[in-house]
Amino acid sequence: MWRYLALRRLGVVFAETVLLVCCGLIGYLVRLLNFPETLPERYLVLGKALLIAVIFQLSLHLHDIYRFQGARLSIRFIQRLLQAITVAVLFICVIFYTIPTLTVGRGVFAYSLLLSALFIFFWHTTLCFYLRVRQPQVNMLVLGTSDLVCVTVQEIKKHPELGIKVIGFVDDDPARVGESIADHQIIGTFDEFPRLVDELNINHIIVGLNDNRGKLPVGELLESKTKGMAIEDVTAFYEWITGKIPVENLKPSWLIFNNGFDISSGIFLRKRITSTLMALGLLLLTSPLLLLAMILIKLDSKGPVFYKQRRVGQNGRVFTLVKFRSMSQDAEKGTGPVWSTQDGDSRVTRVGRLLRRTRIDELPQIYNVLRGDMNLVGPRPERPFFVERLSKDIPYYPLRHVVKPGITGWAQINYGYANTLDHTIEKLQYDLFYIKNMSWVLDVITIFETVKTVLVRKGS
Repeated sequence: MWRYLALRRLGVVFAETVLLVCCGLIGYLVRLLNFPETLPERYLVLGKALLIAVIFQLSLHLHDIYRFQGARLSIRFIQRLLQAITVAVLFICVIFYTIPTLTVGRGVFAYSLLLSALFIFFWHTTLCFYLRVRQPQVNMLVLGTSDLVCVTVQEIKKHPELGIKVIGFVDDDPARVGESIADHQIIGTFDEFPRLVDELNINHIIVGLNDNRGKLPVGELLESKTKGMAIEDVTAFYEWITGKIPVENLKPSWLIFNNGFDISSGIFLRKRITSTLMALGLLLLTSPLLLLAMILIKLDSKGPVFYKQRRVGQNGRVFTLVKFRSMSQDAEKGTGPVWSTQDGDSRVTRVGRLLRRTRIDELPQIYNVLRGDMNLVGPRPERPFFVERLSKDIPYYPLRHVVKPGITGWAQINYGYANTLDHTIEKLQYDLFYIKNMSWVLDVITIFETVKTVLVRKGS
């Protein structure tokens, strides 16, 4: 998981933090021509510069500036970048002028903000341009032509920041040489594999053979491995670049012997303590909002304020989930259980539509967290009717019940509403990634992304 996260943003964010802090310190130096003499004053100046850097980065994150897929220096990107800078500047002004202890001289403040804003603009436009024109640093050869391999190659094209160039495919059928797959050609057979590696300067190989055909060139791969070549199974590589696990291509042996899925009682205990403490804090923070929502629901339509529904939790245990009622009373009386949709659901009330868009309808699930039915982060709980059906249709679907469900989750921040079987399979892939890599780091990232999801109305 660390590898997945590092190549996304961590390197850029760290470098940007250092440079933004430098902008704040330079602003101080330009205005006053020297730094404070005492150590406490220097720490205070450094802290203020760091606060400016953090606020800028939060705004950039909320405006999706750190998403590098298909990085293009477009008008839309420039607009989002300018919006992020404007929001950050306004927020910093509010903070610095409402909290006296953070106040700095107006000259220092103006220089620091100006330098930071200019740096952010030129840094990200240059970075975006660089990602488009730089030469890939990794030449990749693909062994096999399975469906997952083709999908993986398409995903690589969406991430220029990885610096990977797919040279071509190698197949065991000589008749297929020259055939085009996923915008690349089959350039040779397994017998030609060692020659291709040397001639094409290959330094990374992914292996993904169809189950019913092909023989793995074990000797040649072993020789390449001993020479320092990076060789990976396509399933693991796909997980790395997408943040999900391809359930349709999984084998039980991969789940058993692969790293991850190390779910211990210690992890469960830590998650329980953390979820309880955060749920109590969230309850105190949102109490006025909860009261307002209850009043609006009663004024808008007939029926109870809360909606209770049976859901499947950890180890298949059924519990009663509590939400704010967002639909008209007895909405499923004539239809039975049906999947909800993100937009255009006639069963949703006027206030309910607002509650769903802002995710306020989910807040009563704090009660379920405090009861121990759920955690703050985990796979979303599903109804028994759908669990029974989906367990028959989707491989490994019951695996999502090995952990407690959550109010938010990795699938929720990466995918929208699931109202078809294909959508549910897609979300399961994200759930399995979370379960395999479950940690406090991933929980923090999920919560942080959830805040952005709420603010920009994405996901489910």
